[in-house]
Amino acid sequence: MMIQCPICHDKRKIIKLEGRLNLYRCNSCLHTFTLIPKEKQESYSDDYFLKTHRNWFNNPNYQLFDFIYEQILKLLPNKKIQLLDVGCGKGDFLRYIAKKNTKIKLFGIDLIDNRSPNIHFIKGDFLKEKIQTKFNVICSLAVIDHINDPSLFVQKLNNLLQREGILFIMAIDNNSLIYRIARLLSKLGMPVAHDRLYSSHHLQHYTKQSLKKLMTMNGFDVLLQKNHNYPLKAVDVPKSNFAVEKMYKFLVRLIFLLSPIFKSEMLQTIICKKGTSK
Repeated sequence: MMIQCPICHDKRKIIKLEGRLNLYRCNSCLHTFTLIPKEKQESYSDDYFLKTHRNWFNNPNYQLFDFIYEQILKLLPNKKIQLLDVGCGKGDFLRYIAKKNTKIKLFGIDLIDNRSPNIHFIKGDFLKEKIQTKFNVICSLAVIDHINDPSLFVQKLNNLLQREGILFIMAIDNNSLIYRIARLLSKLGMPVAHDRLYSSHHLQHYTKQSLKKLMTMNGFDVLLQKNHNYPLKAVDVPKSNFAVEKMYKFLVRLIFLLSPIFKSEMLQTIICKKGTSK
């Protein structure tokens, strides 16, 4: 069976980058992706949020939250906002918005139980759940990297948006400085950082170009796309010995300090508007 790119659906220009990690690249849209059976993919039980990636979920990116909030007010002035957070985790983003503005109607969906006053949480699989409500703002932060079928995911986001609604997507940037350094080290015979970044934790490794292409192919107009990092406390440190952990944190801190100089921070956020034809 020929392998198909999950972004542009091309079958002719797929190359295998790494056999150990089942890593592929589409030379048509320059998207990198991992192919592994669903039963071997990461499980999203409560432990995923509370133990496995506790650093990430215990240290929310408030700077990003504030940026998104400011953009909502800018793009939808004087509008009654109805916002859905897809893959809301423990609900930190929604709770932050609730404190900033009590007039915004807030909804969130994830596989974990959440409860909070004035926020309507849904426990379930976003792609399977039948959501009847329409929204004029949808956010999905650090989720699309984990999706087997990004086009199906984005199409459902589009269907749930009101006409000219606004979508915020945050993902890893495969062309960021930390990824470039990891690939270089791997070529020099030091694959540890490379293998950690390209582990099956993430199935999709977007460049700014491939993420933009995914959005435009599925009925969105791109308004803004920017790179940024996240709190250093949120870094998942490999459990080894004390010295290795300290060295790992030092190197990540150094890369995070250098990456803004090259406008090549680890994460990217894209802001899109639902096309008028949809």
